[in-house]
Amino acid sequence: MERVRSDAKLLRDLAEAWDDTHLHLIIMPTEKCNFRCVYCYEDFSIGRMKPPVVRAVMAMLERRIPNLRSLEINWFGGEPTVALGLVREIMAHAQVLCRLHGVRLRAGMTTNGYLLGAPAYLDLVGHQVTDFQISLDGPKPFHDTTRLQANSSGSYDQIMANLLAILETQAEGEILLRIHLTAQNKATIPAFVEELKRSFGHDRRFRFTIQPIENLGGDGDLSDLVIASSERRWGENSHPAEGDGDEMERKHDETYVCYAAKANSFVIRSDGRVGKCTVALKHDHNTVGRLNEDGTFALDEDRLNRWFGGWASRETSALACPAASIFP
Repeated sequence: MERVRSDAKLLRDLAEAWDDTHLHLIIMPTEKCNFRCVYCYEDFSIGRMKPPVVRAVMAMLERRIPNLRSLEINWFGGEPTVALGLVREIMAHAQVLCRLHGVRLRAGMTTNGYLLGAPAYLDLVGHQVTDFQISLDGPKPFHDTTRLQANSSGSYDQIMANLLAILETQAEGEILLRIHLTAQNKATIPAFVEELKRSFGHDRRFRFTIQPIENLGGDGDLSDLVIASSERRWGENSHPAEGDGDEMERKHDETYVCYAAKANSFVIRSDGRVGKCTVALKHDHNTVGRLNEDGTFALDEDRLNRWFGGWASRETSALACPAASIFP
């Protein structure tokens, strides 16, 4: 049975999602990647953001920031550290504008971690990118069969070396280690989590979440990796050593509102297209417009409004994942 939001909760969420003094941008500086994870849903057909698009992003920030109270930027890809110079350039511009206009700036990055050594981490934190999400597919023998580099080599050793190097830094920040649960590695995950907690649990910057691998539309056969729905509850809700003071992240609950359902959230793709969802990249209706060179959005209102249907229906599933109702 479909759950429906209470009026009070709906109004609070609605006010936040349609607050025009807050802007949430997910920027893809490149859609190329140095990895070829076996479950990836992207096709890497679009490359690095070209100068006209970079200038358009800068112009958009100049237009919008003076009227904001807060700006949140999340860097996505592809792999955003492959285009670290672009991230640095755009963040430096946003920092100056936000300081000038008294706007709160927060930024994060979803990265595979392979190029995120201590120097890159310190550089990004200095540019106010302070929240990172890095995925690990369990212990090395499992991780190195699924999170492959583009040259088909494993990636575990370099990622762990980078994480240990970050551990030695004094810079602020937060690193969420997303541990992927698969049908192949599930027996090893409790011990693996304990190992990670021994290495990183004493540092308040590190948090952990356990999430099952999902088939999000890639070309690979994931039948030997995806866990049956009846077996997923452990991976989503059970945290080894839970209650011992270390913070563990839970899967989104029924009150969650996806960024894609929010009117003040947009995905800026590397070719200048404007979207709503970072998963439904191949779907035409995910493209709701383009970023003009002067920093304005040219939006298709009909396509855009489809992402907001959950507000009218009050259905929790449509708010938690509007793409599921748009692209059934």
